[in-house]
Amino acid sequence: MKKLIISFFLLLFLNAAGSDSLNKAAIAMKNGNYKKALDHINNANKTNYKNPDLYKMKALIHEILDEPNQAKKAWKKCLKYSTDENMNHEAKIHIKILSKKNE
Repeated sequence: MKKLIISFFLLLFLNAAGSDSLNKAAIAMKNGNYKKALDHINNANKTNYKNPDLYKMKALIHEILDEPNQAKKAWKKCLKYSTDENMNHEAKIHIKILSKKNE
């Protein structure tokens, strides 16, 4: 269920974002190909490396793929570049939860 909810919100964001790489990521996610979606997000990230939303998406996909260390790294980058209080709060919560998983 968690995968479905996260996927739904990621697809909404990706469709709204509009770039070619993000549209391809949305299609890959819709097809359940999260690794391919991550590749497309990484492509978008090359030209927009300070975009906290991209790091948030990367983090959520890594969580879906059960890659907690990669997810935590992406959340930390999200936190670094975000100026949004709500996003920062969300990132801190995820980092805390992921840190407990690694204990």
